[in-house]
Amino acid sequence: MAALLLDISRSISRAPYPHPTGIDRVERAYIEHFMQADTPVWFLSRVLKGYVLLDRAAMQTIWPMITGKADWQKKDLIARLFSHKLPEMVNRAESTLRRLACGRSMCAGLARMLKKSLPRGFTYLNIGHANRKPALWQAVAAAGAGQKLAMVHDVIPLDYPGFTRPDTAKRFEDELKATARACDALIYNSADSAARTIRWLDKWGLYPAPLPILLGVEPLPAPLKAPLAEPPAFIMLGTIEPRKNHQLLLDIWADIPAELHIVGQRGWQNERVFNMLDTSPLIGKTIFEHSRLDDRALASQLASARALLFPSFAEGFGYPLIEALQMGIPVIASDLPCFHEIAGDLPTYLPPDDAGGWKEAILAASRTPRENIPENVGFPTWDQHFAKLEMFLYKAGNPNQRQAGK
Repeated sequence: MAALLLDISRSISRAPYPHPTGIDRVERAYIEHFMQADTPVWFLSRVLKGYVLLDRAAMQTIWPMITGKADWQKKDLIARLFSHKLPEMVNRAESTLRRLACGRSMCAGLARMLKKSLPRGFTYLNIGHANRKPALWQAVAAAGAGQKLAMVHDVIPLDYPGFTRPDTAKRFEDELKATARACDALIYNSADSAARTIRWLDKWGLYPAPLPILLGVEPLPAPLKAPLAEPPAFIMLGTIEPRKNHQLLLDIWADIPAELHIVGQRGWQNERVFNMLDTSPLIGKTIFEHSRLDDRALASQLASARALLFPSFAEGFGYPLIEALQMGIPVIASDLPCFHEIAGDLPTYLPPDDAGGWKEAILAASRTPRENIPENVGFPTWDQHFAKLEMFLYKAGNPNQRQAGK
């Protein structure tokens, strides 16, 4: 496989947020995998007014900072003078990168820096839905990249623009078009994400090779055996934003003699839900909001719950669903194609707008012993994911194998 350049811009921009989202976790998995791989590897990040390039040794130094196990270094002179509008932790993260970089450039000098530092024919990977403007792709191509790949986690801003911020859909469309024009292949986290994206790409006359590969899912830390909570408890996990459909559960919970634990940070455009969480008489009695739980605390909550509730209107993959099933926790989920793809018939599926059906299913789960999830079910792993990715990269980089069709 050719030398590889992995873009880590999302991970650096997310420095202020200690609890990673699904996309954050995927980019972290790529960083960790390629840090340890035999392939020659470099890491690229967008910073204020330009870019920094890191080698493997520098990446190993900042890895504990990305994962929250070490503190970012103090702000440098550039951060103190020019980046007053950036969050403090982003300033410190970018300052750390500038100190450790093996290459630095202004935006206009990116191609020159990469051409000087990397062997011709390198593979560029962009996983985090960040740093995908046309100028980036032009610079990577001008620097001599052999293959260019990016991951598409979902096209929710295009399929469901009402669930996103007002300016998101247009920006997402522009960056997806630029990415599809530039890339040899697009990696998808599920066949459903691939199908939804390809419908848009076909409309635009863009045809990069599709590479659907299910994501790996690391099990949550195994908690001690815990009895089921009494009164019965249910968990909903995810950012509190409109498409996650917290409203459905809040509307029916007064009629359910059980606890609802909402785990996730507050997002955007969800004032009615936020108001209910702030003012409902059920808060602190049968409804509980947890904005920050680490993996161990989350695993403990799940271990005593009757089920995970996942009533989303739209998803690209669905980490919480697999994490709960891996622990043997039943799941009641929206009837979405991606959930069927990754979990088969293990969850109980319901339409996301069927309040009566959700109420009935939750009441039934609260009255009966928790059903056991089969222990021999196989879930996708990162080893499987990267084996498929590297097989593609190897074949695409080997003209003889491409011609032989192997």
